[in-house]
Amino acid sequence: MNIKKHLIPAAVVLLFSACLYGQSDTVSVAVRGSVGRDAVRLRWAATSPQSWYYTNKNGVIIERYTLLRDGRALPEPEKRVLTPDPLKPHALDDWQEIAVADGYAAVIAQALYGESFEVSGGTKNIAELIALSQEQEQRYAMSLYAADMSYRAALFAGWAFDDSDVKQGERYLYRIVPVSANDGRHIEEGSFFAGLDDYRPLPQPLEMDAIFGNSTVMLTWNYELLEHLYSLYIVERSEDGKNFHRLTESPLTNITGTSRMFRADSIENGRTYHYRVAGITPFGDTGPYSDTVSGQGRSMMIYVPHITKAVPDDKGVFDVSWDFDERGNALLKGFELQRSGADRGEYVTVISNISPEARHVLYSEPEAENYLRMAAIPKEGEPSHSFPFLLQIPDSIPPAVPRGLEGNIDTSGIVRLKWHANSDSDILGYRMFRGQTAGEELVPLTDIAVADTFFIDTVDVRNLNAKVYYAVSALDRRYNQSALCAAVEITKPVLVKPSPPLVTKFEATEEGVMLEWVTGRDESLVSYVIYRGAGKADSAIAEISDINIRKHVDKTVEGGRMYSYAVSAKNSGDIQSDRSPEISVRAKHVNESAGGIKKFAGRRVDNSIVLQWEHSVSGVRSISVYRSVNDNPLTKWKDEDIHSSITSDANVNANSTYEYLLVIKDMNGKASSAKVKVK
Repeated sequence: MNIKKHLIPAAVVLLFSACLYGQSDTVSVAVRGSVGRDAVRLRWAATSPQSWYYTNKNGVIIERYTLLRDGRALPEPEKRVLTPDPLKPHALDDWQEIAVADGYAAVIAQALYGESFEVSGGTKNIAELIALSQEQEQRYAMSLYAADMSYRAALFAGWAFDDSDVKQGERYLYRIVPVSANDGRHIEEGSFFAGLDDYRPLPQPLEMDAIFGNSTVMLTWNYELLEHLYSLYIVERSEDGKNFHRLTESPLTNITGTSRMFRADSIENGRTYHYRVAGITPFGDTGPYSDTVSGQGRSMMIYVPHITKAVPDDKGVFDVSWDFDERGNALLKGFELQRSGADRGEYVTVISNISPEARHVLYSEPEAENYLRMAAIPKEGEPSHSFPFLLQIPDSIPPAVPRGLEGNIDTSGIVRLKWHANSDSDILGYRMFRGQTAGEELVPLTDIAVADTFFIDTVDVRNLNAKVYYAVSALDRRYNQSALCAAVEITKPVLVKPSPPLVTKFEATEEGVMLEWVTGRDESLVSYVIYRGAGKADSAIAEISDINIRKHVDKTVEGGRMYSYAVSAKNSGDIQSDRSPEISVRAKHVNESAGGIKKFAGRRVDNSIVLQWEHSVSGVRSISVYRSVNDNPLTKWKDEDIHSSITSDANVNANSTYEYLLVIKDMNGKASSAKVKVK
């Protein structure tokens, strides 16, 4: 190929362009970049035909500023001019070899230097000027497209640059600055910020699929998802699944503007073929291969049905209609209506033996969501199928309420819930709800449906809420939601010390010292412990197991003595709170009656302890004996007859120490007391 033969000298083109676009006053470029393992590559494009002409004529300068090194911003950016001489397209003579080897390079050379854009002497009329303007816009557009298709050609045209003098840990700001010719134009540079740390491996093409037919296969894959990375694709085929070769010498590009790319191939029926594709970036990098798809061609009915509509009557029966070329009627055994729950799911025949001449059928038992297809069953060969047709039944009925919700929680706060699966055919999933206190409105935990019948949640076990509540609802594919199931109550492991009680009232009475207290809202409390001491309340004298009782009378005090008291709370984890602030009170003289206890003694006799006493109390109302084992708090042991002076404790151990308190009250309630300890 001799480019000179077909192209005019550059000076002629540039001269005309300068005249045509002399009124433009802004020159700008758009920049994109790609980060490789050891280089940063830049591509830029003029943003208008005027800018394209101007930058091709005068060139651009690339400046690099090092802004960061090892994660730290430099106090002063380090500037470096990467192109001391402006980058411009190569001269016409240089394009001969690359244009022969690369068709896209030939397109760029033609756009830059092609003779069809020719200026002759004389004055042109308005129509000619408009035609020339439109031609220049086409040159601009086609050259940018060709540069996207061939990075090598873009480099040769001065519209790309590879910077390999880069280092890990550094980040750079690149500026592409059009060279000013001092002709009054406003210059706007483009920029790109990157470093080697931005390198990411290229992804494989997505959603690779193949439709095998009669001696043909239609390949398709998703173009839209990766169009920001890949401008070209190569398609490869293998007959053994190992050795692949390209279907076409030139890569494919998407010229239809659709979201998917397609490529047809001719094959032999009954033989297995394997296909894969790989994307190529505008920088010439080839990404990884897609998943491999395989299949065989098969003899098929060449006429294909097409479902056009499905209209319900008053009874909910659907009239399904389809188109089919009548020339295929003679080749048919008949039609079959097939149904699936998903467009790519397994299809099951719901109506068979439909006449070849029929073009509609009544379908009376649809489900909530149906993908229908019509199969044309030939007398010989494989059937042909219509594309799936979505038929949805209006549905406002929610699914059933889920059953069997249960759960447990561990000490780290991990909650594991499970329930029975709904039997509804159109179930989409489930929504979880949680509450912190009984009776409150539960709040949703999930914005989207949970597809499984189990759920894992995390709660804070170190707060004062002893329980947590969960419920679940079901959601169908129309987003109808069931009512919540009955909430399940889960008790948290008790790990937090309860808050201490507060003594709000105390009083020395004839009966003893009375205490009243209040507590926090701890839900896990199981008891209160009363502490007493002469100087400091350090000995437990009683434990109250009914948490609704917040009052205690210490009847074991000695009249006239000063006592200190404190109360603590205990929870179900056997964790005791701090004690309440101590209070001090002097007991009343309850022993000053007409008489008193003169003697109180105890001794071991065989396997029991015998207690005896003498007193001079007149008008005895009651005699009570309190008992303690091994210095534990005294508790009431028994009441004796008012005339008794002896009792026996047969429930004793040989190696334990027992302490007894005798309390005798007269008719006025005044008490006399005495203690004895038996080892």
